Amino acid sequence: MAKITKEKKLQILKEATKENLIYTDTHFHSLEIEKKEIDIKNLLDQMEKMSFIALDIGINESDIESRYNLLQDYKNIYLSTAIGPWGVKDSAEKHDALIDTLEANIKNYPIKAIGEIGLDNYWKYGTKELQEDLFIKQIHLANKYNLPIIIHNREADEQIINIIKKISFKKNGIIHCFSSNLEFAKIALDKDFYISFAGPITYKNNEELREVLKYVPINKLLIETDSPYLSPTPFRGKTNTPLLIPLIYQEIASIKKIAIEDLCLNVKRNLLTLLDCS
Repeated sequence: MAKITKEKKLQILKEATKENLIYTDTHFHSLEIEKKEIDIKNLLDQMEKMSFIALDIGINESDIESRYNLLQDYKNIYLSTAIGPWGVKDSAEKHDALIDTLEANIKNYPIKAIGEIGLDNYWKYGTKELQEDLFIKQIHLANKYNLPIIIHNREADEQIINIIKKISFKKNGIIHCFSSNLEFAKIALDKDFYISFAGPITYKNNEELREVLKYVPINKLLIETDSPYLSPTPFRGKTNTPLLIPLIYQEIASIKKIAIEDLCLNVKRNLLTLLDCS
């Protein structure tokens, strides 16, 4: 396929609302977008007008009420709840109290997934052992309620591989914002996980990531913005929103040599299957 120029990408974005396409954003953070001084209600209204399907991601045990109140009237936006590695405490006992709060969230709100959870050795939150404790306890909670998990992985490939190899999952999950190598992708796929790609797939020097994308089968592929982070080219470095996702879809369609209409249909089907939504 011909290379997509910057001008073409801008045109794609401009025309996105005019196309008869339904985009699915499998990972965005509504409250974090709002903190960037984006008019979140206007954004959500635009998403609804475009028939967006999206999964709003939890980052701590106490954000669910605000997110539910914000999103409850948008029927195609689903909710997860979880504590990322940045929420690690200084003892396993304190993690038990957090798990109790998450379990209450599952009982009191329409939760579709546990995420994002995982490990982060870049920022070095707490100790590796305590990060793993919080991660594994949330996996067990997901298994208890037959919910998929959404994994955050930053410089922790070996640890995460060792953990997911040992655990039987009642429901599979997502490797969010995939940034690892093909070996990791193959292991995740063997465990029946979905692989989700974000804005970095559009970055110039990410050829290894594009090779992983070529390998991932269409029935295990998801697409996300991780907004307000990781804006795709040509908006890299600026605040991201779900409305930029057509640029990521166009890039992935080009790499996978698939019509964007088919890509939209498959990603939608994949997410709704994972979340047990009709």
